[in-house]
Amino acid sequence: MKIKLDSIKKEIKQLRQTKGHLVHVSNSEWYSLFKDEIRNSIAIEGVFANRQDLIDVLERNKRTDKHKAASILGYFESASTMYEYAVNQYKENEFSLRMADVKQIHTLLMRYEKDIGFYVGEVGEFRRVRAEVAQSTFTPINEFYVRRAMELFIKWVNYHLNAKKYDPILLAVMAHVWFESIHPFRDGNGRAGRILLSYILIGCGLMNVAIKGISKKSRDCYYNALEKADDQFEIIHRKIEEKKVYEVQEVDQGLITNSFDEFLAIVTDSLNASIFRLKEIDMNNIDKEAKLSLSDLAKIYNYSKNYLRNLINRGKLKGEKRGKTWYVRVKDMADYIQRVGAE
Repeated sequence: MKIKLDSIKKEIKQLRQTKGHLVHVSNSEWYSLFKDEIRNSIAIEGVFANRQDLIDVLERNKRTDKHKAASILGYFESASTMYEYAVNQYKENEFSLRMADVKQIHTLLMRYEKDIGFYVGEVGEFRRVRAEVAQSTFTPINEFYVRRAMELFIKWVNYHLNAKKYDPILLAVMAHVWFESIHPFRDGNGRAGRILLSYILIGCGLMNVAIKGISKKSRDCYYNALEKADDQFEIIHRKIEEKKVYEVQEVDQGLITNSFDEFLAIVTDSLNASIFRLKEIDMNNIDKEAKLSLSDLAKIYNYSKNYLRNLINRGKLKGEKRGKTWYVRVKDMADYIQRVGAE
């Protein structure tokens, strides 16, 4: 696993040297990945948006379903703001995690849902009520001890950002699991925690991840990986509730790092997928007259093969069938995307 993590860091470093700032909405390749992250992350919470929904809300200022639009806008605003902030911290070698950062993630994330009445309570403030997590076996920390747990959490993350005992990818994974087991806010913890995960990765010189959540299988994998890793933090929380005061180093004594392996695999796979797309997508170097298979187009443009085939069947996209494989000219695909944008 260490070799795999080192390889990811090396690949991202090389990408940054050749492509400059990776994490920025002006980078069209990264922006495509970012929209994937938004779509998947809100799907994990049961808010399902297709690619057209994201384009309508983010690029055309259209409002569809209020809750869906609020979820998309909140995630976009929170993640894009915090990720660019993390980039600047990394460049200045000043990255650390503050309580205010965590609260800002939640404030930006939930402000639109607050405005339309879907969120009850104050955005950016820790919960003062008991938390119940559906389809989960863990019990979040008692509401009276949320701040104490979060203070320990912040100290622990910053200690290891400096100590470098853990690989930064593993540290971000462990931090995500711990954050979710605290469940500090009334709602939005899953999305806030995934933004926090990417925020730490970017602050450590890496990049954000789009954890798969569209399919039930993907969501189950995500939740199962969390379940396998959160027991050790639950033990810490029960002791905090019994008035135990932890030193940062004591937290590590009870942590079994291989219990995070399943979740670590999800994150590393997501990072590798992002690296592949950023390396392979360079439209300036693609022959516009070239005819590519639907598999290749799906990788480049981030559409599914089924979606592209459906466009061909509906006469929306020109295609040529050779045997059992459909091919589309790059120029025709670009023209289709331009037409959609104009509409």
